Amino acid sequence: MLLRIHPKDPQERLIKQVAETLRNGGIIVYPTDTIYGLGCDIYQTKAIEQICRIKQIDPKKHSCLLCAAI
Repeated sequence: MLLRIHPKDPQERLIKQVAETLRNGGIIVYPTDTIYGLGCDIYQTKAIEQICRIKQIDPKKHSCLLCAAI
């Protein structure tokens, strides 16, 4: 599923849909300044493992974690 969320005027419905996807163990792809990033809920072990499979990395050897403080 592809969602296009306007950066200056995001639709609340779409933001809720993304949040629900993350809560349910889904993975999201999002643009950064230079490349696309993969994201998931850090408490969803299966989602983290799936990202590692996609990137073909060993989760015990590689990690990059970005979290927002709430």
